[in-house]
Amino acid sequence: MLVFGITGGSGTGKSTASECFRRLGIYVIDADLAARHVVEKGEPCLDELIMKFGTEILNFDGTLNRKKLGSIVFADEKKLKSLNTITHKHIKKFIVNKLQSLNVEVAAIDGAVIIGSDIEDLCSFFVSVLADRETRLKRIMKRDSLDYTQAQNRLNSQPDDKFYIENSKYIIYNNSDEHNLSSQIKEVCREIIENEV
Repeated sequence: MLVFGITGGSGTGKSTASECFRRLGIYVIDADLAARHVVEKGEPCLDELIMKFGTEILNFDGTLNRKKLGSIVFADEKKLKSLNTITHKHIKKFIVNKLQSLNVEVAAIDGAVIIGSDIEDLCSFFVSVLADRETRLKRIMKRDSLDYTQAQNRLNSQPDDKFYIENSKYIIYNNSDEHNLSSQIKEVCREIIENEV
């Protein structure tokens, strides 16, 4: 089975791109959904997080209090590293199990930070979705109800276009509408089927 990664920064339209790939018959695994699944109540990952950070990271019902966990790890680089070490192996295991259960020729993993993560080695290559900065700012301000400065800060904390271009086999520019995006993805899909499978 051929597995490739779909990635890109905030506001590029990566999720819309993944939806276009799905419509063309590519099975897409959402790494963000996998990350949410592994920290659900009763999952081994949550048990490990409790052992590391204590029961203070839980809500009254035993579910993970993301805000509380965030306040602990984002104030301490060492603790953030511990969080990533714990969660990444469980996310990877979840994705590997999902891939092994599939009976398809081509699958994709959609994730914002898969280049350089534990999941990278599952992908043969990457398709990155890019958009110009002003377009991205407008999209995330509207989507996440952020002001201009907050939106700027978010983009400043993410890799630049050069990073994605250097690490990707295919680049999709999403500066206009979904019709334009869809036609680019059809072309990339055709190339992947012809040249990679």
